[in-house]
Amino acid sequence: MKIFSRLSSRAVRRIVAVAAGLATVLCGAGVAWAYWSTGGTGSGGASAGNLTINVTALQADDANQASLVPGGTSDVILRVDNPNSFPVHVTSISGNGAPVASNGCTPTGVTFSSPADYSSAQFTLAPGSNLIRLAGAASMSTQSASACQGATFTVPVAVTVQR
Repeated sequence: MKIFSRLSSRAVRRIVAVAAGLATVLCGAGVAWAYWSTGGTGSGGASAGNLTINVTALQADDANQASLVPGGTSDVILRVDNPNSFPVHVTSISGNGAPVASNGCTPTGVTFSSPADYSSAQFTLAPGSNLIRLAGAASMSTQSASACQGATFTVPVAVTVQR
């Protein structure tokens, strides 16, 4: 303390101010070093919800059925039920098994072709029951059994939607 007694009060204030400034800088540097050198581990997760959609058989009053003949194509009409409280958009429709004839004929020769474009308004499904007409999506080969004449075909499909 004898060192400070020889200094003027002005010099002592200057030393105290420099010391306080140096302490502030050192504290700030310590906080910055602690912030940048801190490490940690953890994990995160997310889950996707499921949207429910149901494809059902057509009802008698749904739409006129088109005839399917060997070597020709026909429209496929789907009744799709959206039980959600919000509209959903169809992102894909694909065959989900072999088409079956109502009279049991084999080979049916019937195939299903998925749409190439899902941008039209018919692919946005309001809550409730919706009809989707897929133009020319069913075809019948010329190798179909003669017994398939006049049969009604069930074409199983999988419909994928997103909100």
